[in-house]
Amino acid sequence: MAQVGTLGDIVFKVSEKTVQTFDGLQIESKTNYAKHTRHNKKPLLEFQYNDTDTARFSMYLSAFLGVNPKTMQKKIDKYRKQGKILTLVIGGKKYGTKWVITSHSKGYKRFDNKGNLLIAESKVSLEEYPER
Repeated sequence: MAQVGTLGDIVFKVSEKTVQTFDGLQIESKTNYAKHTRHNKKPLLEFQYNDTDTARFSMYLSAFLGVNPKTMQKKIDKYRKQGKILTLVIGGKKYGTKWVITSHSKGYKRFDNKGNLLIAESKVSLEEYPER
């Protein structure tokens, strides 16, 4: 099994029997400035602060490949509702400092003839949780 990374204790892994991985990681960093208007001139910018980083990615969850999609989606929601502070590690490298899950969009792709969820996609949004 190849462990690609982790978000807290959620493991992103790929093997011939298991696929629970992510796609499209995007991290955004912003800086905030105040604008001071001036008569007949362009406004002056004043640096205010660096905002917290945000990140988003999609997770692919398949019962055909050793993962219970419903259970994993419940775990992600539990972490979001509890405000659990998580670390994001990919390929042994830490991304950012600490993160919290700010939103979780659940996509239900395939069901069996008994209504069991077989394939799901979760879109997860994170926000940096700075140290005090």
